[in-house]
Amino acid sequence: MSQHNDEIENSDDSENTKVIDGEADQKHQVKIEFPFSEVVRAQIPKVFETTEKVATEVAHQWTHEGDFTNLGLNHPIADLVASQALQQAKKIEKKLDEKGVIGFGKMAFAIAKSQLENLKKKS
Repeated sequence: MSQHNDEIENSDDSENTKVIDGEADQKHQVKIEFPFSEVVRAQIPKVFETTEKVATEVAHQWTHEGDFTNLGLNHPIADLVASQALQQAKKIEKKLDEKGVIGFGKMAFAIAKSQLENLKKKS
């Protein structure tokens, strides 16, 4: 194995897969769907394509501690503003996580889900 194997792009789908330390790191493709979205998509396919591409990139960078640069927006100022907003949102998430707010919320959600399942079993 060579040293440059730390980050080698997979030739099959280089935009969506990277090999990092020998493991594939795939981006989950975001698909925007809502009632009658196929009708809207037929009218403005380029907008849907761009939006899904940007959403996929944002989701990937959010979960992998990215810096949110080069999101794929067509206008450089829009890309810069979105990047700064996402960086700020990530900082807020980290602060909430450090204070235990996110963990508490997840625990409360799990309890509520469990109680709903118990109610469904009783009925």
